[in-house]
Amino acid sequence: MAFRLKATLDHRPLAIDLVSTLVSHVPTADRMFRHEIVTAFGEAFNNIVIHAYRDRADGMLDVEADIGSDEMTLRLIDTGRAVDFGGLTPPDLDSMPERGMGVYMIHALVDEVSYRGGDPNVLSLTKRTNCSTTNEGQIRDELHPHG
Repeated sequence: MAFRLKATLDHRPLAIDLVSTLVSHVPTADRMFRHEIVTAFGEAFNNIVIHAYRDRADGMLDVEADIGSDEMTLRLIDTGRAVDFGGLTPPDLDSMPERGMGVYMIHALVDEVSYRGGDPNVLSLTKRTNCSTTNEGQIRDELHPHG
């Protein structure tokens, strides 16, 4: 399944609704699964619009979804500026920052995150249900392979 839309904050509600609808096709997904994958997607969408397409009105976002019986993978594909994740520092949670939490929220909400910057940039988010038989110790988070 795939969809394409203009990468603007005005299109965020539509993108969120589409992803939420797709979750209903993951048979073992519960309410928490829906909330977490939709929230992670929303944060990723915001980052693409605000950062990758900063100062550009022509940005497009392609979203591909792979749906299984106990997992969902979303691929967000854009041609904006690539992100340097190595330059990000963890937020100071004691200060309750209003900004800079998106990447960390995404990592907390999904089971696997991978990013390939280039032409195009591809951000993949995989979320598994509690029914999944995948050994969590084998999951490799490509953005933070050492921590």
